[in-house]
Amino acid sequence: MRLDDLFIKTDYTTIYGKMAGDPSAKLVLGIHGWSQKNGWHTWEPLLAPIAEAGFCAVSIDMPGWGETPAMDHLPLMGERAVAVVIEVMDKLMQETAVLMGKSWGGGVVINTALMHPNRISHLILTAPAFREYEKLSTLEQPVLLAWSKDDPTIPYGISDEMMNHLPNAERITYETGGHNAAPENADDFAPKAINFLNNL
Repeated sequence: MRLDDLFIKTDYTTIYGKMAGDPSAKLVLGIHGWSQKNGWHTWEPLLAPIAEAGFCAVSIDMPGWGETPAMDHLPLMGERAVAVVIEVMDKLMQETAVLMGKSWGGGVVINTALMHPNRISHLILTAPAFREYEKLSTLEQPVLLAWSKDDPTIPYGISDEMMNHLPNAERITYETGGHNAAPENADDFAPKAINFLNNL
């Protein structure tokens, strides 16, 4: 399936991304990790399968990454990052969305779901960087969590702690995949993610 370029004009900057599928279908939006090695391509292996299952699959370069200019000299953290995600949804004319997040992007996704629970229906996470475990117990949305046992950045044991606090979560464990469990194991993970999404 073809991936189309997106240039999303927001109040902050023009955000670049890729989209597969029907723009009017339910949005599944991917957010990458912090390293400059990351970007929209983090979720590329999952975009076509998710779109073929009937969803609008989008992955973006957050401000300051890839082809998206930075907003200003300040780091994109906390509420600032959440505001970007919500405006992207608004510009794509989607009232609600499924969010996918890797590492730092996983933390952004969780914070977005906590701050805007009525707008985020489900979460797909791979090794999310989020340590405020007490907040996880208030997360209302179903969560699909992917983690690799050989993750060198956020050790697999952290997933045990997260599962102990998440009220509605399923964990998919991989032996390999490093810090990219979901995309590195896309052939296995994509059908599981689609099954998760089909329960919307």
